[in-house]
Amino acid sequence: MVEVDPHETHGPADEHVQPAAGQALVETYLLEMLRRKASDLFLRPGSPPTYRVSGRIVRTSLPAPGREEMKAFVDIALTAPARQRFETCPDIDISYAVSDRGRFRINLFMHQGRLGLAARLIPSGAVEFDDLNLPGTIGEMADARNGLILVVGPAGCGKSTTLAALIHRINVTREEHIVTIEDPIEFVHDEAMALIHQRQVGYDTVSFPIALKHVVRQNPDVILIGEMRDSETIQTALSAALTGHLILSTLHATNAVQAVDRILKYYGPEAATQAQADLAATLVGIVSMRLLPRTDGEGRVPAVEILRGTPLARKLITEGKLVDLYDVMKRGADVGMCTLNQSLVGLCKNGLVAEQTALPYAPNPDEFRLNMQGMYTGIDSIDRRTEKPDEDPWKSKLQ
Repeated sequence: MVEVDPHETHGPADEHVQPAAGQALVETYLLEMLRRKASDLFLRPGSPPTYRVSGRIVRTSLPAPGREEMKAFVDIALTAPARQRFETCPDIDISYAVSDRGRFRINLFMHQGRLGLAARLIPSGAVEFDDLNLPGTIGEMADARNGLILVVGPAGCGKSTTLAALIHRINVTREEHIVTIEDPIEFVHDEAMALIHQRQVGYDTVSFPIALKHVVRQNPDVILIGEMRDSETIQTALSAALTGHLILSTLHATNAVQAVDRILKYYGPEAATQAQADLAATLVGIVSMRLLPRTDGEGRVPAVEILRGTPLARKLITEGKLVDLYDVMKRGADVGMCTLNQSLVGLCKNGLVAEQTALPYAPNPDEFRLNMQGMYTGIDSIDRRTEKPDEDPWKSKLQ
């Protein structure tokens, strides 16, 4: 592997860079992620590599790659069909491994006529749920034999890692058939008790909808959908959940209630009643996540919002009373539910996250400030007056 001197500078890029040289240089930047304990790498011609470490952007003085060096890497990293797709539509996701030292999800894109690269480090080995500092109630969702589990939140909040941990839990505890449909494949699962087939969109199948159309014929027990992006995928996923499959997926939504609302809106007003009934019947749980820097500087810790498919939650979804789901989460500590505000308060009171760090993440900053001062209003105040003195139903389960 090429060693990079941080004080070295590059001259003008050679117009005839060999593919292997471009590959070696980019792989050096990728492996630097491991040394820096970075989660992401951002690369563009003429600019030194930039990393994301513990959620923060870190610029470097490493040598800037040239245009031809990056192009040479792309020529090796992409298969012939993928190169054709990238030429037609200059946005593509791929998975890339550097020998046995690291695996990465790489997005290639164009900006102002120049090639850009964003890489995300994929942790190696099996993802153990107990290592993620998540409430146990999330892991328990994977014990369901059918229904829908969603993990939502912004990019980089740990959605894929959480789903990988849930799949691993199923893999080591049940003799079932797991089929994943991903774009791209990130975590590669070694079979334990389960039989696993992982399919990559653009390589093993044309699209999510087409893969889902045929997946039932492949006789799976568990189906992981990398992302539910359109109405066809969502409706097919719900249909599979209704017919006895366990579906795990992600969705673009900022919180659990918005996720429910977004799914229902994909059906349209004419099918709203049936959509509400189908979602209520299949919902196992929805998890909304954020990752916050720890006070000790040792990486990041998750804050979560959890909605479980309890009888009351399902009744409200069936009746379309989505605004009431927030109060269900606030009062659902006994079944493992919580709001993001409650999770943030727990992290702060346990000393894992500083209050000033958590505040920008709070969906209700005023409520967060009051709770941090030990003051509660509305149903919070009622619950506080009726609980036992030594109980704290919102206390974080993180140690």
